[in-house]
Amino acid sequence: MTGWLNLLFVLALAIMAVLFAAANQREVTIQLPGGWLFADIPVFVLAFVPLFLGFLAGTLSAWSSRLNHRRQSELLHCQNQRLEAELANLRNQPLETDLHV
Repeated sequence: MTGWLNLLFVLALAIMAVLFAAANQREVTIQLPGGWLFADIPVFVLAFVPLFLGFLAGTLSAWSSRLNHRRQSELLHCQNQRLEAELANLRNQPLETDLHV
């Protein structure tokens, strides 16, 4: 169900992006410090570039976080296996009361 909701959300965002781009076709000239001059850039590009860069930064951040969680999960899994093996070993050892009887 969530797959369909995600698809509908992305579709709605895409439609809004197309409508925004269609409504903002006027071209502008941007001059940045250092002599950088960008001429005849549509206004919607000025909105889409930071949006895309933010999306890219968020994706990289989520990917990095996922890698950290995966490493931690693997470490905890190994620790859990060692502890289960130790517990099984302790369960198989005779009790002190069994030795004296």
